Amino acid sequence: MPETATEATPTWPLARTCPMAPPPAYTELRETPPRRVNLPDGGWAWLITRHEDVRQALMDPRFSSDDTKPGFRHRIQLPPERNMNSFWRMDEPEHGTQRHMVMTEFTARRIKEVRPRIQELVDELLDGVANLPQPVDLYTEFCLPLPTLVIARLLGVPEQDYLTFSEQSRLCLGLGAPEKALAAYQEMNAYLHRLADEKEREPADDLISRLIHDHVLTGALDRDDLVPLVRLILIGGFETTVNQIALSVLTLLTDPAARAALVADPEKMRPFIEESLRFWSVSHDNILRIVDADMEFAGVRMSVGDPVVVAIPAANHDPAVYDEPARFDIERDARKHLAFGHGAHLCPGAPLARREIETALSTLLARFPGLTLAADPNDLPYRHQSLVYGLTSLPVTW
Repeated sequence: MPETATEATPTWPLARTCPMAPPPAYTELRETPPRRVNLPDGGWAWLITRHEDVRQALMDPRFSSDDTKPGFRHRIQLPPERNMNSFWRMDEPEHGTQRHMVMTEFTARRIKEVRPRIQELVDELLDGVANLPQPVDLYTEFCLPLPTLVIARLLGVPEQDYLTFSEQSRLCLGLGAPEKALAAYQEMNAYLHRLADEKEREPADDLISRLIHDHVLTGALDRDDLVPLVRLILIGGFETTVNQIALSVLTLLTDPAARAALVADPEKMRPFIEESLRFWSVSHDNILRIVDADMEFAGVRMSVGDPVVVAIPAANHDPAVYDEPARFDIERDARKHLAFGHGAHLCPGAPLARREIETALSTLLARFPGLTLAADPNDLPYRHQSLVYGLTSLPVTW
């Protein structure tokens, strides 16, 4: 007979005690079936932590992504307007329909086509870094602009606006100032509406133009759904990659063994990236679901309307799957990690992100073999109050 959890565990999101490790409370929580946790708004949610349970939950259609359903718990309160959410917050068939509209931009063939431009951007940015007085904030000068400019060019967003929308995105995903988040959210929507109008009048070779002319004007995509779709690709296309690049560089600067292994054998770059994706799990507090059917899952009874938190960092540090998960190990096979999600909602931009990370790290190591962290890693400004974990500064010398 399945259990029904009644005890309350610590309030989620759980606190990190070390900036370079997930919350230690996950260790105890993984030893039990899903548990109830208190939420900051006074409610509660099921917390799913084991790798196998998280994987199953991400594939199970009984866990709905539709945040318009009663009882869904939001990390960020969005305006109660029609069609403000993208397919990330949709179930089938709507999710699959919209996802298919953008998948052509993230095929292996398309990634191969944009690879030279990614390399070009990396080289240009590192040329700029080389000419700056030291120490240099590598986050601001390299980690942030690279993925931001890549996704801007793919979408057709003017490159000169990248600092504006990257700052709006940071505020949208922040958890400490809801008024600023809402204002940034509304400013970004207004900006994208204006841009869409321009693309409709003067289409170009970019994703926004193709969405308008292939889907909006044909009636396949509602005009009100266009901006949320573009906003998802814009924010999702650089926020996680920016922070993954920054944290991967931090690993290279604080783990001499991993760095030496890469220098000795550049073929280890891909295993390094997969391990870094697993180790950092930057999408740390934003995978939310709601139970859509009374059911029994992983030993507990769940009812319609129950909110659910799917803990990616806990799953990626599950010792049942990864031996000594707190240790960064470039030799381990980390490909089962769930950093990009799993199932129908697997991140469509994962191939592009991997290519950007690989090009960025490989070129950085070759260009600056003496790169050194210019601060104590424990004193760096980590993004604790954000849906995406990461840094806001990474000072280096060489």
